[in-house]
Amino acid sequence: MSAIEQAFARKSNPQSRDRRPADEPVRQRPQLEDNITQEDLAPRDSGRSSGRPSNDGYFELPYDKLDAEGLVAAAGTRNQLSEEYRAIKRPILSAIDVAEFDGIKNSNIVMVTSCVSGEGKTFSAINLAISIAMERDRSVLLIDGDVTNPSAGERLGFPPKQRGLTDLLLNPNLHVEDVVCQSDIKNLKFLPAGSSTHHVTELLSSRAMAELVESLSKNYKDRVIVFDTAPILLTSEASIIADLAGQIVFVVAAESTTQGMVSDALKMVNNHSRVGYVLNKTRKKQSNIYGYGYGYGYGSK
Repeated sequence: MSAIEQAFARKSNPQSRDRRPADEPVRQRPQLEDNITQEDLAPRDSGRSSGRPSNDGYFELPYDKLDAEGLVAAAGTRNQLSEEYRAIKRPILSAIDVAEFDGIKNSNIVMVTSCVSGEGKTFSAINLAISIAMERDRSVLLIDGDVTNPSAGERLGFPPKQRGLTDLLLNPNLHVEDVVCQSDIKNLKFLPAGSSTHHVTELLSSRAMAELVESLSKNYKDRVIVFDTAPILLTSEASIIADLAGQIVFVVAAESTTQGMVSDALKMVNNHSRVGYVLNKTRKKQSNIYGYGYGYGYGSK
């Protein structure tokens, strides 16, 4: 049974679902699992507001907000959501390691996209980044590459037009570390979409973009760069980033994405050699129960 078929099976099995009444108050962050310690989290400053970055670029993930929306599992905890993303990240990390031996360019650049909006790509990118950040020998840079609709930054509590990717591309005097923000998870950093959205396609297809991605890949070999990009059937920007990525993760909404949409999307990534799929069972409320199910696997084009 494939990973996607297994995910469908989990969805149909009520025993595999997380249960959370709609009127239940936002839960406190669960206890860390045994192999995760407080040292895995960056030092905190209780005077700083959650989500919004301070002057030095430090920010705390807005756990209460994300948790209330059912969007993210607290880092280092064991629950249904975190276990699903442990299973999803493993083949992605294995593909990175194998790609290095196969000579695939930018092997640690992971692009997360979908066919259209609303399929859960940003949800998947954030959870994937947090899960990978819990690895002992990996660090993660999550990049909001959906420049025209920077939903990752919005979900993480960043203000609109926060300096980031586009500013790096437009200003040669800026360095990556000038705009990258350190989260309260030690191994997780975030690069916002940036303050300018003019001529996005030309900006992302520029030589500066190619050089930036290559630099990120080569200079941070232990870092996984997760790109949350625009839906590939709605804009041309995502297909540009696909040419720069070592692997592509397609998020597919189980009950709405058609096979034809997936086929059309695959044509937009220029026969990329490494394309994986995350089957995202979109959140549904049934009798005050929220159900989730995820699967990951590589498929033929």
